[in-house]
Amino acid sequence: MVNISLNRITLYEKKGQTNEVLLNDISLEVKAGEFITLTGPINSGKSRILRIVAGLTEPDSGNVLFNGKTLSEFSPKYENLAMVFRSQALYPHLTVRKNLEFGLKLANIPKSTINTRIAEIEDLLDIPKIMDLKPDALPISERQLVALARAFVKHPQVLILDEPISELDSQSKIKIQSIIKRFCINLQATVMYATHNPSEAMTLSNRIVCINKGIILQVGTNYELYNQPANESVARFIGYPEMNFVEFETIEENGHITLNFINANYSVEIPLKLKNVLKHYTKAKIGIRAEHLKIAAEESPYTVPMIVEMQEYAGSQSIIYVSREHQTLAVEVPMNKRYDLGETVYVEPDQNEIHLFTKGKLVI
Repeated sequence: MVNISLNRITLYEKKGQTNEVLLNDISLEVKAGEFITLTGPINSGKSRILRIVAGLTEPDSGNVLFNGKTLSEFSPKYENLAMVFRSQALYPHLTVRKNLEFGLKLANIPKSTINTRIAEIEDLLDIPKIMDLKPDALPISERQLVALARAFVKHPQVLILDEPISELDSQSKIKIQSIIKRFCINLQATVMYATHNPSEAMTLSNRIVCINKGIILQVGTNYELYNQPANESVARFIGYPEMNFVEFETIEENGHITLNFINANYSVEIPLKLKNVLKHYTKAKIGIRAEHLKIAAEESPYTVPMIVEMQEYAGSQSIIYVSREHQTLAVEVPMNKRYDLGETVYVEPDQNEIHLFTKGKLVI
């Protein structure tokens, strides 16, 4: 089993007389046998990191070590490492079967072993009907499966996957995610996976690396990134709908302090969780997930009257979007609960699930 160390990786792009920073001082420890996912918006730096790990791009500074060795020492002929990139990079003149055989033959693997591995993988990914076709005859979704199959048959110690199932439909994605996870666990491979889809990252990973603009924002389990986001960017990116944010200022009148929600132009009592903290922060933001807001039966010192704008149905729950002045919130409600557009409802937070952010960073 292989651990991977990224040590202060920096990558620049020449722009006229200046250098644009593409990756800024990236350090990361990937544990042996770990499935770690890099997630973030498109062009956040995920693919660049994977290309550096795979030895396809040379960083301007820093290095990558595999069990303490450089890539050329660890896998001189890439025999211990397999990659899947969005471009697939299949050999167009070879059938699917010959694409899968090609690297194994170069590695002098016995014919019987090659046949066994290919039979295993074509069954695993359900691709026997396309084995004698060439890549150009396949839709892009099936070419992605072939690229995965070609990586899997190597039985690599390190597997690098960059948006490997982006072209699959939703139902197929769920199935293939399960297959990828199970196969990698059985293989005991160390996996680095990149996706711009945060729900995919939450499903697959032991740990998630949230990255944007070439900077690592947070590394942690899916629970940590969802429930304890290090900053506002992570909180907005991880989870659907994104975390609600409410900007507030404290107002003192006759010795009594309340919270004024600036964009809603409405004041409430200070939630118990924030009472001891707010003496240090007179202006900041509250963050709260949709499932930690509820529609109260009646008005109270902690509720905000808001207008229903839309109801979105999703499985056993639905999301209603409510607004007041310039403030909009997403609130999770039971599927069987119906609200009329334009209806006034009273929104109340779960006081134990409120987060406090200042200058974009989590305080509590």
